[in-house]
Amino acid sequence: MKERDAYIQKMEAEQREATARFQEIEAQADLAQSEDELDILSGAKERSEDFQREVQAMRNADQQDWQRMKSAVEKARTRVGDHLDRAGERWEQLRAVYRREREAELRQLGAQMDQWEASRDRTAAEDSLLTRQELDFMKRGLQSTRALLMHLGSSRGDAWKQAREEYEASWRDLRERSRRIRADSTSDADIASPS
Repeated sequence: MKERDAYIQKMEAEQREATARFQEIEAQADLAQSEDELDILSGAKERSEDFQREVQAMRNADQQDWQRMKSAVEKARTRVGDHLDRAGERWEQLRAVYRREREAELRQLGAQMDQWEASRDRTAAEDSLLTRQELDFMKRGLQSTRALLMHLGSSRGDAWKQAREEYEASWRDLRERSRRIRADSTSDADIASPS
């Protein structure tokens, strides 16, 4: 195999790797909250496409253009790598922010559940809407949602997107059950209190 063929194969492999990195980042594009963040992704995509074109042009170049094309491919490879690094760092930051926000929500709901448990302990069991089984059920839901959040923190690409959907579905279910319990306890308190 000639040096030229080996080099072209190496660049094609690097181009496939860059495409895979871009697709992993793109799978998480729904985290973008501003045009600047989407511009980072667009820039990475454009550089990836430039790199692909340069590799293809190098494959088709004759021997005289070989050194010029090799230099152009190296520049394109460096540009795409830089853009993918920046995009990857930004999406890592966005994932961390998303996770911190979800952790805060879980802590808040956990504190609310602790308050419910304290309230239930103060109230006689027959007067309390929150039975021990309901409270245990809610706590298991909270633990399950926390476990999904931990899984979300270690996921990437399409797996991250799936983990996020599972987490958000669990979170919505947990919030809905908590809202219903609060609504039921408020209406029961209104009925029980003399006016």
